[in-house]
Amino acid sequence: MSNISLILLPLFGFIIGLLVTTLGGGGGSLYVPILTLFFGVPPQVAVATSLATVLPTTAVGAVGHYRMGNVDIRTGIILGIGGILGTLIGAYIANSIPPTLLKKGLGVLLLLMVIPMIRRVLAGHNKQADEEKEDISEDKKKLTLTGYKKIIASFFGVISGILAGVFGLSGTAPVTAGLYSLGLPTLMVVGTTVFVLVFNSIAGVGGYFLLGRFDITLTILLGSGAVLGAFLGPKLLGRIDKKIIEKVIPPILILISIIFGLSLILS
Repeated sequence: MSNISLILLPLFGFIIGLLVTTLGGGGGSLYVPILTLFFGVPPQVAVATSLATVLPTTAVGAVGHYRMGNVDIRTGIILGIGGILGTLIGAYIANSIPPTLLKKGLGVLLLLMVIPMIRRVLAGHNKQADEEKEDISEDKKKLTLTGYKKIIASFFGVISGILAGVFGLSGTAPVTAGLYSLGLPTLMVVGTTVFVLVFNSIAGVGGYFLLGRFDITLTILLGSGAVLGAFLGPKLLGRIDKKIIEKVIPPILILISIIFGLSLILS
Protein backbone atom coordinates (compact mmCIF):
# COMPACT_ATOMS: atom_id res chain seq x y z
CA MET A 1 0.00 0.00 0.00
CA SER A 2 1.43 3.40 -1.02
CA ASN A 3 2.21 6.25 1.36
CA ILE A 4 -0.47 8.40 -0.28
CA SER A 5 -3.08 5.75 0.55
CA LEU A 6 -2.01 5.84 4.18
CA ILE A 7 -2.93 9.54 4.20
CA LEU A 8 -6.00 9.56 1.96
CA LEU A 9 -7.85 6.58 3.48
CA PRO A 10 -8.25 8.16 6.95
CA LEU A 11 -9.10 11.47 5.26
CA PHE A 12 -11.88 9.91 3.17
CA GLY A 13 -13.08 8.07 6.29
CA PHE A 14 -13.18 11.34 8.21
CA ILE A 15 -15.22 13.08 5.51
CA ILE A 16 -17.69 10.19 5.31
CA GLY A 17 -17.95 10.20 9.11
CA LEU A 18 -18.98 13.85 8.95
CA LEU A 19 -21.59 13.13 6.29
CA VAL A 20 -22.98 10.19 8.28
CA THR A 21 -23.27 12.41 11.35
CA THR A 22 -25.18 14.96 9.31
CA LEU A 23 -27.59 12.75 7.37
CA GLY A 24 -27.67 9.46 9.29
CA GLY A 25 -27.20 5.93 7.90
CA GLY A 26 -24.04 3.89 7.85
CA GLY A 27 -22.06 5.33 4.94
CA GLY A 28 -21.74 2.04 3.05
CA SER A 29 -22.89 3.59 -0.23
CA LEU A 30 -19.77 5.80 -0.17
CA TYR A 31 -17.15 3.45 1.26
CA VAL A 32 -17.37 0.77 -1.43
CA PRO A 33 -17.21 3.08 -4.50
CA ILE A 34 -14.32 5.08 -3.03
CA LEU A 35 -12.27 1.98 -2.21
CA THR A 36 -13.03 0.41 -5.59
CA LEU A 37 -12.61 3.44 -7.87
CA PHE A 38 -9.82 5.40 -6.15
CA PHE A 39 -7.77 2.72 -4.43
CA GLY A 40 -8.28 -0.26 -6.74
CA VAL A 41 -9.53 -2.48 -3.94
CA PRO A 42 -11.31 -5.65 -5.16
CA PRO A 43 -15.09 -5.23 -4.75
CA GLN A 44 -15.46 -8.12 -2.29
CA VAL A 45 -12.69 -6.73 -0.05
CA ALA A 46 -14.24 -3.25 -0.32
CA VAL A 47 -17.61 -4.64 0.80
CA ALA A 48 -16.01 -6.36 3.81
CA THR A 49 -14.13 -3.18 4.74
CA SER A 50 -17.32 -1.13 4.42
CA LEU A 51 -19.24 -3.41 6.78
CA ALA A 52 -16.41 -3.36 9.32
CA THR A 53 -16.15 0.43 9.15
CA VAL A 54 -19.90 0.86 9.55
CA LEU A 55 -19.88 -1.30 12.72
CA PRO A 56 -18.49 1.22 15.27
CA THR A 57 -20.76 3.98 13.99
CA THR A 58 -23.92 1.88 14.25
CA ALA A 59 -22.87 0.38 17.60
CA VAL A 60 -22.36 3.79 19.19
CA GLY A 61 -25.61 5.02 17.67
CA ALA A 62 -27.54 1.98 18.95
CA VAL A 63 -26.30 2.50 22.51
CA GLY A 64 -27.30 6.15 22.38
CA HIS A 65 -30.80 5.36 21.09
CA TYR A 66 -31.23 2.58 23.68
CA ARG A 67 -30.44 4.99 26.51
CA MET A 68 -33.08 7.35 25.12
CA GLY A 69 -35.66 4.54 25.01
CA ASN A 70 -35.85 4.52 21.22
CA VAL A 71 -35.07 0.82 20.66
CA ASP A 72 -37.65 -1.95 20.55
CA ILE A 73 -35.29 -4.76 21.55
CA ARG A 74 -37.61 -7.72 20.80
CA THR A 75 -38.59 -6.47 17.36
CA GLY A 76 -35.00 -5.51 16.64
CA ILE A 77 -33.71 -8.97 17.52
CA ILE A 78 -36.24 -10.62 15.18
CA LEU A 79 -35.15 -8.39 12.30
CA GLY A 80 -31.52 -8.77 13.36
CA ILE A 81 -31.66 -12.57 13.17
CA GLY A 82 -33.09 -12.24 9.66
CA GLY A 83 -30.34 -9.72 8.91
CA ILE A 84 -27.63 -12.16 10.01
CA LEU A 85 -29.02 -14.84 7.72
CA GLY A 86 -29.38 -12.42 4.81
CA THR A 87 -25.89 -10.96 5.28
CA LEU A 88 -24.24 -14.38 5.27
CA ILE A 89 -26.20 -15.32 2.13
CA GLY A 90 -25.21 -12.00 0.56
CA ALA A 91 -21.53 -12.49 1.42
CA TYR A 92 -21.59 -15.92 -0.23
CA ILE A 93 -23.31 -14.50 -3.32
CA ALA A 94 -20.84 -11.60 -3.58
CA ASN A 95 -17.88 -13.95 -3.21
CA SER A 96 -19.22 -16.01 -6.11
CA ILE A 97 -19.84 -13.08 -8.47
CA PRO A 98 -17.07 -11.91 -10.85
CA PRO A 99 -15.62 -8.59 -9.57
CA THR A 100 -16.58 -6.72 -12.74
CA LEU A 101 -20.20 -7.83 -12.52
CA LEU A 102 -20.34 -6.92 -8.82
CA LYS A 103 -19.03 -3.42 -9.60
CA LYS A 104 -21.64 -2.89 -12.31
CA GLY A 105 -24.37 -4.19 -10.01
CA LEU A 106 -23.35 -1.72 -7.32
CA GLY A 107 -23.33 1.06 -9.93
CA VAL A 108 -26.90 0.27 -10.96
CA LEU A 109 -27.97 0.14 -7.31
CA LEU A 110 -26.41 3.56 -6.62
CA LEU A 111 -28.32 5.07 -9.53
CA LEU A 112 -31.57 3.53 -8.30
CA MET A 113 -30.89 4.93 -4.81
CA VAL A 114 -30.76 8.44 -6.28
CA ILE A 115 -34.51 8.31 -6.98
CA PRO A 116 -35.68 8.24 -3.32
CA MET A 117 -32.92 10.72 -2.44
CA ILE A 118 -34.32 13.21 -4.95
CA ARG A 119 -37.86 12.59 -3.71
CA ARG A 120 -36.66 13.18 -0.15
CA VAL A 121 -35.11 16.52 -1.09
CA LEU A 122 -38.23 17.65 -2.95
CA ALA A 123 -40.52 16.59 -0.10
CA GLY A 124 -38.25 17.85 2.67
CA HIS A 125 -40.37 20.77 3.77
CA ASN A 126 -43.61 18.78 3.81
CA LYS A 127 -41.95 15.99 5.80
CA GLN A 128 -40.69 18.44 8.39
CA ALA A 129 -44.14 19.89 8.78
CA ASP A 130 -45.68 16.44 9.21
CA GLU A 131 -43.13 15.44 11.84
CA GLU A 132 -43.91 18.53 13.87
CA LYS A 133 -47.57 17.45 13.97
CA GLU A 134 -46.86 13.91 15.22
CA ASP A 135 -48.17 12.86 18.60
CA ILE A 136 -44.97 12.66 20.64
CA SER A 137 -46.69 10.61 23.35
CA GLU A 138 -46.83 7.68 20.89
CA ASP A 139 -43.10 7.78 20.04
CA LYS A 140 -42.13 5.23 22.70
CA LYS A 141 -44.75 2.64 21.76
CA LYS A 142 -43.40 -0.91 21.36
CA LEU A 143 -44.72 -3.90 19.44
CA THR A 144 -45.67 -7.41 20.40
CA LEU A 145 -45.06 -9.50 17.31
CA THR A 146 -46.98 -12.74 16.96
CA GLY A 147 -47.57 -15.22 14.15
CA TYR A 148 -47.28 -13.83 10.64
CA LYS A 149 -45.88 -10.49 11.87
CA LYS A 150 -42.71 -12.27 13.01
CA ILE A 151 -42.35 -13.73 9.52
CA ILE A 152 -42.86 -10.30 7.95
CA ALA A 153 -40.28 -8.75 10.27
CA SER A 154 -37.77 -11.52 9.52
CA PHE A 155 -38.34 -11.04 5.78
CA PHE A 156 -37.38 -7.36 5.93
CA GLY A 157 -34.34 -8.30 8.02
CA VAL A 158 -33.23 -10.86 5.42
CA ILE A 159 -33.57 -8.36 2.56
CA SER A 160 -31.59 -5.81 4.53
CA GLY A 161 -28.88 -8.37 5.24
CA ILE A 162 -28.60 -9.43 1.59
CA LEU A 163 -28.04 -5.80 0.54
CA ALA A 164 -25.39 -5.48 3.23
CA GLY A 165 -23.69 -8.74 2.36
CA VAL A 166 -23.62 -8.26 -1.42
CA PHE A 167 -22.97 -4.53 -1.74
CA GLY A 168 -21.55 -3.44 1.63
CA LEU A 169 -24.50 -1.16 2.33
CA SER A 170 -25.80 -0.88 5.87
CA GLY A 171 -29.24 -2.09 4.74
CA THR A 172 -31.15 0.82 6.27
CA ALA A 173 -34.01 1.14 3.76
CA PRO A 174 -35.62 -2.35 4.11
CA VAL A 175 -35.42 -2.24 7.92
CA THR A 176 -36.97 1.22 8.09
CA ALA A 177 -39.72 0.23 5.65
CA GLY A 178 -40.43 -2.95 7.63
CA LEU A 179 -40.66 -1.19 10.99
CA TYR A 180 -42.98 1.47 9.61
CA SER A 181 -45.21 -1.20 8.04
CA LEU A 182 -45.38 -2.99 11.40
CA GLY A 183 -46.65 0.17 13.07
CA LEU A 184 -43.68 1.55 15.03
CA PRO A 185 -43.63 5.33 15.50
CA THR A 186 -40.83 7.46 14.07
CA LEU A 187 -38.42 7.61 17.00
CA MET A 188 -38.67 3.87 17.60
CA VAL A 189 -38.14 3.21 13.89
CA VAL A 190 -34.93 5.26 13.87
CA GLY A 191 -33.47 3.72 17.02
CA THR A 192 -34.46 0.14 16.24
CA THR A 193 -33.11 0.46 12.67
CA VAL A 194 -29.67 1.43 13.96
CA PHE A 195 -29.82 -1.50 16.40
CA VAL A 196 -30.59 -3.96 13.56
CA LEU A 197 -27.74 -2.61 11.43
CA VAL A 198 -25.28 -3.75 14.10
CA PHE A 199 -26.34 -7.35 13.40
CA ASN A 200 -25.74 -6.86 9.68
CA SER A 201 -22.26 -5.44 10.24
CA ILE A 202 -21.16 -8.17 12.65
CA ALA A 203 -22.44 -10.95 10.39
CA GLY A 204 -20.83 -9.38 7.33
CA VAL A 205 -17.43 -8.99 8.98
CA GLY A 206 -17.56 -12.59 10.22
CA GLY A 207 -18.70 -13.96 6.88
CA TYR A 208 -16.08 -12.17 4.80
CA PHE A 209 -13.37 -13.06 7.33
CA LEU A 210 -14.20 -16.75 6.90
CA LEU A 211 -14.14 -16.27 3.12
CA GLY A 212 -10.69 -14.71 3.31
CA ARG A 213 -11.83 -11.33 2.00
CA PHE A 214 -11.16 -9.23 5.11
CA ASP A 215 -8.31 -6.67 5.08
CA ILE A 216 -7.62 -5.42 8.61
CA THR A 217 -5.20 -2.68 7.46
CA LEU A 218 -7.81 -1.09 5.21
CA THR A 219 -10.38 -1.31 7.97
CA ILE A 220 -8.15 0.38 10.55
CA LEU A 221 -7.11 3.20 8.21
CA LEU A 222 -10.60 3.97 6.92
CA GLY A 223 -12.36 3.23 10.20
CA SER A 224 -10.11 5.44 12.33
CA GLY A 225 -10.95 8.43 10.15
CA ALA A 226 -14.66 7.58 10.12
CA VAL A 227 -14.88 7.28 13.90
CA LEU A 228 -13.04 10.60 14.34
CA GLY A 229 -15.34 12.26 11.82
CA ALA A 230 -18.45 10.88 13.52
CA PHE A 231 -17.16 12.05 16.90
CA LEU A 232 -16.18 15.56 15.84
CA GLY A 233 -19.03 15.96 13.36
CA PRO A 234 -21.68 17.23 15.79
CA LYS A 235 -19.29 19.83 17.20
CA LEU A 236 -18.14 21.08 13.81
CA LEU A 237 -21.55 20.99 12.19
CA GLY A 238 -23.17 22.60 15.23
CA ARG A 239 -21.56 25.87 14.15
CA ILE A 240 -23.26 25.78 10.77
CA ASP A 241 -26.89 26.67 10.18
CA LYS A 242 -28.83 23.38 9.96
CA LYS A 243 -30.99 24.73 7.12
CA ILE A 244 -27.87 25.40 5.05
CA ILE A 245 -26.61 21.85 5.67
CA GLU A 246 -29.95 20.34 4.65
CA LYS A 247 -29.98 22.37 1.44
CA VAL A 248 -26.36 21.86 0.39
CA ILE A 249 -25.31 18.32 1.37
CA PRO A 250 -28.20 16.21 -0.09
CA PRO A 251 -27.70 17.58 -3.65
CA ILE A 252 -23.96 16.94 -3.29
CA LEU A 253 -24.63 13.32 -2.25
CA ILE A 254 -27.01 12.89 -5.18
CA LEU A 255 -24.35 14.16 -7.59
CA ILE A 256 -21.70 11.90 -6.01
CA SER A 257 -23.98 8.87 -6.24
CA ILE A 258 -24.66 9.54 -9.94
CA ILE A 259 -20.95 9.98 -10.69
CA PHE A 260 -19.96 6.89 -8.72
CA GLY A 261 -22.78 4.83 -10.19
CA LEU A 262 -21.89 5.69 -13.80
CA SER A 263 -18.18 5.22 -13.11
CA LEU A 264 -18.73 1.73 -11.69
CA ILE A 265 -20.94 0.72 -14.60
CA LEU A 266 -18.53 2.03 -17.24
CA SER A 267 -15.30 0.88 -15.57
